[in-house]
Formats: sequence, C-alpha cells, structure tokens
Amino acid sequence: MVDQAPSVFINYSHEDKALARTFAAELETRGLKVWIDENELLAGDSIIERIASAVTGVDFFCALVSEAARRSNWCRKELSMAITGELGREGAKVIPLRVGNTEMPESLRDVLWVLLDPHDIGAAADRIARDVTRHRERREAVGDKAATGGTPASPASTPAPRHDPRIAQVAAGQGRFEPIEIVGVAKEGVGKPRNDGTRGSGLYRIPLRLSRRPSATWARLFRETWDHPPEFTTMHRPGIGSVDGDTIVLNGTTMDELERHHLATLRLVLDRVNRETADMERREVEEKARQEGFEREHEREVDDVASRLRFG
Repeated sequence: MVDQAPSVFINYSHEDKALARTFAAELETRGLKVWIDENELLAGDSIIERIASAVTGVDFFCALVSEAARRSNWCRKELSMAITGELGREGAKVIPLRVGNTEMPESLRDVLWVLLDPHDIGAAADRIARDVTRHRERREAVGDKAATGGTPASPASTPAPRHDPRIAQVAAGQGRFEPIEIVGVAKEGVGKPRNDGTRGSGLYRIPLRLSRRPSATWARLFRETWDHPPEFTTMHRPGIGSVDGDTIVLNGTTMDELERHHLATLRLVLDRVNRETADMERREVEEKARQEGFEREHEREVDDVASRLRFG
C-alpha cells in the first residue's frame, strides 16, 4: 500500500514557465506532490548539479521537451545522456514529455515519452498521474519481495516496462530510410526536339533512372521541391519535374541544360526530399510503435486487474 503521494519534479525551459506551471497545477489536482524549478539558470551555473540537487528524494523527473527546451543547454544531447544516466543513480525515474510536435533529442528517442498538448494539458496530467502511481507501486512491490527474501514479481503479475524495440531500432539507425539516388539517364526514353521554330521547340523530355521506385510521398515531395528548390540558377524550369515509376522526368529541357544547370539543382532537391522522407517515415514508425505499446499496456492492465478481481 502506498502511504503517500508520488513526488514529481518538473524541468522546463524558462520560456515555457506558464505551460509548466499549468501542468504542475493539473498534477496537483490529481493528488501528486509537485516541485517546479522557478529559478532561471544563470551564467556559470552547473546544469547537472542544479538538477541533481533539485531531484534529491523525488520519485519522478518530468522533462518538458519543447522547441525552446531544445534550444537551451539542458536539452542538448550531453545533458539528455546525463539525465538518463546520472540521475538514474539518484533513484528518480525520468519521464520525457513531448510538447506539441517538437522533435525529440536523439538520446531520448528510445524512451517512451508522453505527449503534452498545450491545448489539452489534462490528458497528459491524467497519463502521468496514472503511470507514476503504477511505477511506484511496482517499485515498492519489488522492494517488499526483496525485504522478505523473495524474488521480484514475475512478468505474469507485474507488467513489463513499456519499451518497444522498434523505437530503439530507429534511434540506433537500423531500418533507416535508404536514400534514393539518380543512377543515370534512361537514354531509351529521351525525347527529340521539334525544332520547328516555335517557342520551346528545341526542348524535349529527359528521363533519369532512380536507384529504386520511390513512394507516392517521395514523388510528391520531389515535385514540390523541384518547383521551389533550396537554390537554383536563372535557367531553372519549375513545373517540368515529375516522377514516373522509377524515373524522374524533366519534360522540357535539353541535355546541355541538364549538365550545365539542372544537375546541381537535382542534387540539392534529392538531398532535401530524402531527408524529409526519412524524417516522416521515422516519425510514423515511432508513432506506430508507441500506439502499439499503449495498446499492449492496456491489455496487460485489463489482464492484471481482471486476475485480481473476486466477485464471490
């Protein structure tokens, strides 16, 4: 039996103070004991020492990961590693909270985070209140077993930690999106100029073979990025680029233009499209893995409670 409310420390960027205060208030209404760092870090302060001293004796450490937090020192990779490593020895369980659509730091991508929607803070507070209570009950159950000479609860009676290997796989770079490259000109498909003296009659169709057939998303991103590339010359021709099967088609140019002007633009366009596609696919894999993890935890919770209920 838990004899007092779990304690939570909230770490956040100073720019997110209003959000952190509101979130802290929501947690308190749910019976949690909350500490919030109201003091802004000053030049010369040790971030790690500051946080380590603040969480002494605290059960849970909630880190708000926002765009402002990513720009601050504490949320950089080095501190993220310190949080997951150094503070773990102090006994504080680290729970990252993703604020809105903020991209999570690389070192936290294999840790199951909780979404904190600024427009629905109560949903995150509900999730934290439920999870910290279960974390603490699990920890105390293990401690009771050890104190009586028994063994920790088996997986059948205590749900396993929520960790999907696919999330770690993405963070480790395994199964990463393989960039699509241009492997050459599909010479058999090159068109011929009309050369009849009319405007544009000297232009023709040039297909470029890709290393593999891209997805519809990749093809859409290519068309959009070709029309608005990161850099381009005065000879750039928006509207002529498209994807057909496993080829990029530039419909309205020449081989000379391709070599002198379009090739450099194509390299920039493919680099951006590959990066954006990789980011989208990574986020989709992470979200799917998390959703499946939530569903499995729900099933475990149902099984766990159902096994304890006695109706007679």
